[in-house]
Amino acid sequence: MQSAGDFSVKITNTLTVDVWRQSAAQAQGRFVTYDVTGVSPETTVLELLDLLNAQLPEGEAPVKFDDGCREGNCGKCGVMVDGVAHGPEYNKASCQQHVRAFRNGDRVQLEPLRAQSFPVLADLTVDKKKALRTVVKAARGPAGMKALTNAGCISCGACVAACPNGSGQLFVGSLLTELPPLMKDDDERRERTAQVISTADETFGPCSTLGDCTEVCPAGLPLENLSAVAREHLRNQGKTRHT
Repeated sequence: MQSAGDFSVKITNTLTVDVWRQSAAQAQGRFVTYDVTGVSPETTVLELLDLLNAQLPEGEAPVKFDDGCREGNCGKCGVMVDGVAHGPEYNKASCQQHVRAFRNGDRVQLEPLRAQSFPVLADLTVDKKKALRTVVKAARGPAGMKALTNAGCISCGACVAACPNGSGQLFVGSLLTELPPLMKDDDERRERTAQVISTADETFGPCSTLGDCTEVCPAGLPLENLSAVAREHLRNQGKTRHT
């Protein structure tokens, strides 16, 4: 019999997991249901996927998902957990999200980050290249790229997936907040801002400053940072109308 102070017996649960399966970018996708055993309260979302893949029937292809450092720093991982980007815990990447909120027998839904600008490649993996190209184009050169590393954003894209508008202005805004000091003058600043907005709006929606993005951002960036590009663009439009 286990005593009150004996933690040698590990508590494990079985979760019913609905996972989005899609063999390729152009293929038809659907949710497939699996029962995953051996899930502990300390299991992370990515570890849950590891367990699922280890328990798949013989011959079934493993679930593909974006994976990186698993320390919440690289921004590669990212899934929707019951419709929430990364998961239910605020400001944590998927690799740092634990499943302790779920009880034995609970049902969990895992799907890719949902945004028009992040097309699904396969299963839970998405393509973020277009969004990143927008940022790199605006940075222009080594000094700009160095500034991006100081912005705090890890480029996970959760802000876009959480936004009802799918706003790419959040994604680029979070990365470009360090660029203004590099601008030579107001004209260059306005030019870069307009370029970013124009490129982002080709595939992204606008920012409405609702703030859903701040809850899912692993870096904990405030709305002031995430919506920086949108606010800068509005200021520039106001100046243009009055000149």
